[in-house]
Amino acid sequence: MKARYIVPGLILVILLSGCSSYLTSSENVSKTKNNYDQLLIVGRSKDQTARIKFENSVVAQLAESGINGVASHAAKGIVNINKKYSDDELASLKKRLMSDGFDGVIVTNLINTQEYTDVIPGNSSTTYVPTRVGRFGRYLSYYPLTTWEPDQLKSGTKYIFESSLYRLAESAGDNLQWVGRFEIKDPSDLENTVNNYAKDLTRALVKSSFSNQK
Repeated sequence: MKARYIVPGLILVILLSGCSSYLTSSENVSKTKNNYDQLLIVGRSKDQTARIKFENSVVAQLAESGINGVASHAAKGIVNINKKYSDDELASLKKRLMSDGFDGVIVTNLINTQEYTDVIPGNSSTTYVPTRVGRFGRYLSYYPLTTWEPDQLKSGTKYIFESSLYRLAESAGDNLQWVGRFEIKDPSDLENTVNNYAKDLTRALVKSSFSNQK
């Protein structure tokens, strides 16, 4: 009999690390799917570097699905993300966007930050240890030896974002089409974080709200 090692916890961690998603909720508010000729991508952030990287990443992900997007930072003078618009100004902005060929807008906001503490369950492992029986010095039997690792606590900061899709072609009433909530814990790499967010966002929109994807 050969020694066996059972570490299911490690396998689970590896599997989960490869398929994790930031998206925690998704709702198609309009209950419809629509074609979009050109979307304006707006990432509201005081960090200009993060904003540029995020908007560019969303544009790239949309392009892979056959949807045309334009980063707001590249559309000079159209949207001021630091301004609080009045209703009249918003109406004028909508008209200008539509005249420039935009029929939809995706807006992403950081809405909250929270401290969190997760409990990481301890793993167990079992190995069969040989016992020395008699003076022959042969390994004649084996017995299981199981070890347990204690639970661990992991604390950090969780960032909660919300992304919304608006359809400018809606002539009356609310034009919110879709809204999604995203949670990111302790982001350490800006490039990977914005790329993963953009992938999750695009995947959700393609599934629920876009009808002109590839």
